[in-house]
Amino acid sequence: MTLVQENTKWMVDHQGMHLEFAQHGETLVQTALNTSGNRKDRVAPISLPNFQLGLTGKPRGVFPVPLGGMTSIPAECILLSKEQREDGLLLTYRHAAYNLQIQVRMTFIPGANVIRQTTTVVNTGTEPVLMNHLSSMSLSGIATDGVRHWQDPKKIRVHYAMQTWHGEGQWRTGNLEDLGLYHGSPHPPSNTIRFSSVGSFSTAKYLPMLVLEDMETGKVWYFQVETSTSWNIEIGFRGSWNDDSGCLYVHTDAGSERFGGWKKQLLPGESYTSVPTAYGCAEGGFNEAVSQLTRYRRSTLKPAPAWEGEFPLVYNDFMNGIWGMPTRERLIPLIDAAAEAGAECFCIDAGWFMEHTDAPVQKLGDWLPVDERFGEGGLQGILDYIASRGMLPGIWLEIEMCHVESSIAAKDQDWYLYRNGARIGGPDRVFLNFSNPEVCAYFEALFDRLTGMGIRFIKNDYNDFIPVADSPDGVSVDDLRRNADAFYSFIDAIRRRHPQLILENCGSGGMREDYAALSHFHLQSTSDQEFYYNYPSILQGSLAAILPEQAGIWAYPYPLPFLEQNTPEVVLSESYQATMKDGEETVFNMINGLCGNLYLAGHLYAADAHNMALIQQATALYKQERGHIHHSVPVYPTGLLKLKEQQAWGSLGLWNRDQNRMLLAVWRLGSAEDRFGIPLNDWFSGETSTRQLYPQAEEFQAPFYYNKAAGKLTVHLTKPFTARFFEVSGRVQ
Repeated sequence: MTLVQENTKWMVDHQGMHLEFAQHGETLVQTALNTSGNRKDRVAPISLPNFQLGLTGKPRGVFPVPLGGMTSIPAECILLSKEQREDGLLLTYRHAAYNLQIQVRMTFIPGANVIRQTTTVVNTGTEPVLMNHLSSMSLSGIATDGVRHWQDPKKIRVHYAMQTWHGEGQWRTGNLEDLGLYHGSPHPPSNTIRFSSVGSFSTAKYLPMLVLEDMETGKVWYFQVETSTSWNIEIGFRGSWNDDSGCLYVHTDAGSERFGGWKKQLLPGESYTSVPTAYGCAEGGFNEAVSQLTRYRRSTLKPAPAWEGEFPLVYNDFMNGIWGMPTRERLIPLIDAAAEAGAECFCIDAGWFMEHTDAPVQKLGDWLPVDERFGEGGLQGILDYIASRGMLPGIWLEIEMCHVESSIAAKDQDWYLYRNGARIGGPDRVFLNFSNPEVCAYFEALFDRLTGMGIRFIKNDYNDFIPVADSPDGVSVDDLRRNADAFYSFIDAIRRRHPQLILENCGSGGMREDYAALSHFHLQSTSDQEFYYNYPSILQGSLAAILPEQAGIWAYPYPLPFLEQNTPEVVLSESYQATMKDGEETVFNMINGLCGNLYLAGHLYAADAHNMALIQQATALYKQERGHIHHSVPVYPTGLLKLKEQQAWGSLGLWNRDQNRMLLAVWRLGSAEDRFGIPLNDWFSGETSTRQLYPQAEEFQAPFYYNKAAGKLTVHLTKPFTARFFEVSGRVQ
């Protein structure tokens, strides 16, 4: 990072990015972020300091739609100091009338075109201050160069990802006008484009990530909000009332009263820091944005590994398996088959603590095994058997809430989160307060007990959510953030206390797959999707937001869907076995799992020798290629599939730039076309070697041809709903 001053202009240069500021009287405003420092902007930007702040009882701004109303507070601040640090830049502003100090901290990430920013507010006065809005980042001057108007549909396109249970990672693209931002007069538009989430299911509606692409200049801007609470990402245009000057801005926050119910009181001397937002710009498009954020996540956010191979190949008994009803009779065949298949860890999912009845109640909170489920030796005997088969024993928890009939539901009131004076919860659950040391001590003892039983893998689930939570005095509405911070501090303490314990984050699949969580947990469940042919779309989109090595992707040969869970004998029936005979469903499943951290499931004991060999071949390949996956970036040669886009083909590459090598998954869904062209010229040129890695048997070899002049691979798959896994290698420069 270098900081250059020219008269009243300041420029920070990092990795080819130029973050620009200008001195306006006593304040410093942020004017642009671009890859070109000596460009010619089409119009002059209208800029402010790179934060937004709203206070209760203070003027908000003229327009009702923008997140903070664009208050005048930032423009009224004066710059106290500009401090260049080894890792970044700290700007300190002061608002004299409101007795506030605002610190904008920007960390410049080595090896990635990424800046990580937080905003801190300090009450330097003698009276309380009630904030109702605080940005993480407010970036001005996006896509200011080129000759096209910002509203031209050939200028800007926005990439965003929708989420739903069983349907995560659904990326869509739209232009500004179609998404709601357009100009109708000489005056600035009042509307904005906003993507947001309310509550602790932080990724239930959208991923907290945005990519904004300038198609004219070939540049891209990208943003990632790091929180497990409510959040907002807003695109707007800050324009003049008199002429054509103005610029696009992007604003992010996890603190807005109008959109999320947030407010925070600062007593004299107190401070509050926003959640982080990572952002940057680069030459390129969507693939380059994902590449830059992937490098940032890997270098800065990913927690230290707890296992020698970083992340093991996990078998989980829930998905398309026994669906949370474990018994010794059900588990032993699964354990034996998982070991035979090559699993390195066996996780007993939900149900190990539930009464042994036909309709047990999931009473979270006490976490005592019901040994009668597991026969002689109880749960400990099953865990010992898993270890004897050469696998790490794992178990499922859901510790952030408790059942109303559990013993800890009768604890003192400060054990729980509150809203309007009442404990927060669903029909039979209440949420626990991890800022209470007694709560942390209770669960620390639980982790000690479980690791003492030999458990080395824990899947922590989160199947309910909180919209908002009040502070104990009821003045602030920030306890959702306070509790999340405390919970992740607790997880860090558990990792220090048990450094060999592997921790997975799950939230009904991918309903809480953000990097507030994933900077503390080793792994992330990507979905509860139970049908293998729907998974390519989900895993493609999820990998844009999650590191491949942290993304748990299901491969479930011999599945038993949820609605058939009471008839497990069906997997041994002649008709079921006939559907699996050719091995193509197994191959498709295993290729899904090879695209990230392979999560194995399904009734593998039902596999015939042919299919078990296909499973073993894939798990061996996964172990062989694990190092490549852990140093790769996901790329999308043919774009991203939509969940219900079944009459299609799809592809995903895991590209290692240093080795100039790509692992390439190719799926034929229900398309009537039996040949598919995959352009690879963005990653390879000249001499290239291509081979099919999986499956290896001659009967599964798919004809393909690589045109080195065009950089295009054509693959021929004769049957719908089949897949193949390739290696493409070029010369290392």
